[in-house]
Amino acid sequence: MATSLTSSTPMPWEHPQALHLPGDLGPGVQIDALRAGLDQLSSCDGIRAMVVFGSRARGEATASSDLDLAVICREEHLGADRRGELWSRYRKALGAIGCGVDLVLQGQGDAARFSESRWHVMKDVRRHGVVIYAAE
Repeated sequence: MATSLTSSTPMPWEHPQALHLPGDLGPGVQIDALRAGLDQLSSCDGIRAMVVFGSRARGEATASSDLDLAVICREEHLGADRRGELWSRYRKALGAIGCGVDLVLQGQGDAARFSESRWHVMKDVRRHGVVIYAAE
């Protein structure tokens, strides 16, 4: 179980759960396309969890809002080359969903560590994100 370096609290994405979407992601998202894309994405090798965060997770999205999606990978750390390789593969699997996508990838060890930093986006992912998938 990945925990932060300063806390023994499990990360919210540590509890396995089947793929599901939050109740309302706001205007501009093609829900059927998103569901199909997330289904494809969740079947890709190496994915530990997926978390929606930002305005769509908070219920504050407008038609011009993008979808902020964090993908936590099974690898502990992703170097720049590996992150780029996976980002391309995962973004292609997700496909077009009717709005822009801000896809953030982290290895599970880095995700836990960075979630303790007040300056890193992973803190927002941990505190306010909605886990939509977590593998066994």
